Amino acid sequence: MSPASSPPRRIAILGAGGHACVVAEALELAGLELAGHIAPAATAGLGPQLGPYLGNDTALPDLLTRFDLALGMGFVDAAGALRRAGILELINQLGARLICVVHPQAMVSPSARIEAGAFIAMGAIVGTRAKVGGCAIVNSGAVIDHDSQLAENCHLATGARLAGGVTVGRDVLIGAGAVVRQGLSIGAGAIIGAGAVVIRPVAAGSTVFGNPARAKAL
Repeated sequence: MSPASSPPRRIAILGAGGHACVVAEALELAGLELAGHIAPAATAGLGPQLGPYLGNDTALPDLLTRFDLALGMGFVDAAGALRRAGILELINQLGARLICVVHPQAMVSPSARIEAGAFIAMGAIVGTRAKVGGCAIVNSGAVIDHDSQLAENCHLATGARLAGGVTVGRDVLIGAGAVVRQGLSIGAGAIIGAGAVVIRPVAAGSTVFGNPARAKAL
């Protein structure tokens, strides 16, 4: 595993929704110090879990001099992935340090590679020689088996499973409970519907669902 090489400073979470709260809890359980959260506007009703509101995107240049960032922006569709990608582009331009967050109750092989900004949730399994790309989400109970490669900014939703040797391109959403057979490739920007069983390669930008998974009719 390869998180940021030096110990993090206090951490600001980028986001203010449900996924941000999940990330905040994982940070706390891992013994890391949360400074607060960054979001478009202060939101009532969040409670203390995310800490104080630190400002919006315009405050990032100043905040980055004081804090490291944990990515708390989730996504459930292609539009959400694009919004998230735009924020990540801004962060890269500013030279921010994104840390990877691994829940203490996740199981990650010592030979796995977890890149900056990724999140590994409670009960997830990342197997031998697997790779989780930068800013990817491996949600609760998801499984990435040995030698599988999950590229940048992907979301492996709750309970989804990649068998051994699967290659997933960037910006892919794999829905809750979906299963991908060993050795297959999933092209960049694809969407795999919840509960789908993927038994053949999936082309870039396509949407598939069902058992066996088939392309969505236009």
